[in-house]
Amino acid sequence: MPVLIPAIAVLLYVGERTTATGVFIDRPHASGKESATLFTMHNLLHDFAKEFLNSFTYCLAINYHGKPDEKYDSNLRAMRCVGCRELEITGDLFSRNKGLRVLELTESSVLKLPYSIWQLKHLGYLKISEFSGLVTLPESLGDLTNLLHIDLSGCSGLLNLPKSFGKLIRLVHVNLSGCSGLAALPESFEDLVNLLHINLSGCHRLSEILEVLRKLDKLVHLDLSFWSCFEGIGKCLAGLTNLEHLNLSNPCCHLAQHRSHLQELKDAVAKLTKLRYLNLSMCLNPIFYHHKSQDESLQFITDCVKGISSIEHLDLSHNTFLFGLPESLGDLNRLHTLNLSGCIRLKKVAAMKSLKFLSLWNCQGLESCSFVVWVDEDAPYISTNIVQLEGVSCQELQISCLENVRSRVEAQRIKLVEKQKLQKLKLSWTLDSHRSVEDSALLGELVPPHTVQCLEVNGYSGTCLPEYFGDLTSLQELKIVSCKQLKSLPDTMQKLTGLKDLCIFDCPELEKWCQVEENKKMLAHIPNKNYEEPASTSRQEIEEDDRSGNEVEAA
Repeated sequence: MPVLIPAIAVLLYVGERTTATGVFIDRPHASGKESATLFTMHNLLHDFAKEFLNSFTYCLAINYHGKPDEKYDSNLRAMRCVGCRELEITGDLFSRNKGLRVLELTESSVLKLPYSIWQLKHLGYLKISEFSGLVTLPESLGDLTNLLHIDLSGCSGLLNLPKSFGKLIRLVHVNLSGCSGLAALPESFEDLVNLLHINLSGCHRLSEILEVLRKLDKLVHLDLSFWSCFEGIGKCLAGLTNLEHLNLSNPCCHLAQHRSHLQELKDAVAKLTKLRYLNLSMCLNPIFYHHKSQDESLQFITDCVKGISSIEHLDLSHNTFLFGLPESLGDLNRLHTLNLSGCIRLKKVAAMKSLKFLSLWNCQGLESCSFVVWVDEDAPYISTNIVQLEGVSCQELQISCLENVRSRVEAQRIKLVEKQKLQKLKLSWTLDSHRSVEDSALLGELVPPHTVQCLEVNGYSGTCLPEYFGDLTSLQELKIVSCKQLKSLPDTMQKLTGLKDLCIFDCPELEKWCQVEENKKMLAHIPNKNYEEPASTSRQEIEEDDRSGNEVEAA
């Protein structure tokens, strides 16, 4: 039996994660974390929601077995049939329910839709998904002039769209993802001037469509992932100056052809000044593979991002010929999500003050990483991004702004002691900053692996160091900088027979301790002891570290 409910049909917009408030929420894939990018939908969508919700009551048909109840009456405004493999879609189905505003049909073997679909004059949302046998759509589809949202995703057998498609001028959202049989879009597609969102992911056969898309200058979201025809990509994107979300990930194409087309990409992307999300996962491999030098690859990325100061999410994952990152990424003050997972030849990642999420999963060639700890206010339980270091393995690691760590558990999760490649480690706190976890407790959890050769502790506010320092038998150089409350070194220091250099700077209490005759004897086995300004940690560098930490905290 149908369920009588208040008018909530707008909730059925969850087919594309659209909420009743008219806000589109997209969660980018392969980011290691769900990061929501919000796009305000067109006023037409609000008009549709208002019209729907102002009515009295509606019947909501939810059917999981593919056969709608024949008792539905003219009050039916929303119909959803999930898994309707045995559903016979006849003209009678539409003629009996002419008042439908929302129609969702998924997973069917139906070969065609009846011409009578034109009777659904009030339809605002249409989803016909996973109809694998559907080859074409009736021309009468163009009569559904109130449509705002159409979803044909997963209709892999669909060969074309009707010429009348361009008559759907109120359309805001078109999803054709997975329509792998689709070879072309009708010329009338360029008449859909109100489109904000187009998903063409996995439309492998589509070609010569970029000229059509170029004229849709209101577009906010364009998904061309798992696509192959990038010819003319530069000219197409140059006209889409309102784009906020662009997905060009995982191209399915031949390397040589793709390389020549994507050379235009860098100049076009640089003009997308409103872009907030850019996904180039795997996209740049053809270009980087043929570049003669690493500098050319860095310059390509620099040219891409030089004009998009608004960028928040950047996905460069699985670009296996990426060896480094340009310094210009550090100038992107709004960039808070950077995905570099699977960049197996990437050697160095410098500190970027604005980053909240950094994915370095499977970066096998990583040699050096500088990481700034941020508080993630959006997490279910307020935490920090330090847990993202769990999968990071490199030779040199710097972790700054450790005062932001919220619990000892977070420090335990990165499993620092298991990072056997690690040779050089720097742990930094910002001076005079608020701590959620006592420095001594936190440092006690950050146990380096026995392989570490150089260790620096900077800005630590504890009065003593953990006893495990004596177990770092490979340690050759120890720097202790700006640890103003530190009063002594652990007795276990005598076990560090391989320690060659001990540098202590701006640690007044510890410097006094080192001058005591008994303590001098305990440190006698260390050849080089420097209680002045260390050569590799200048006063300027320390002040810059402090300023950097304060800027991060203020942001």
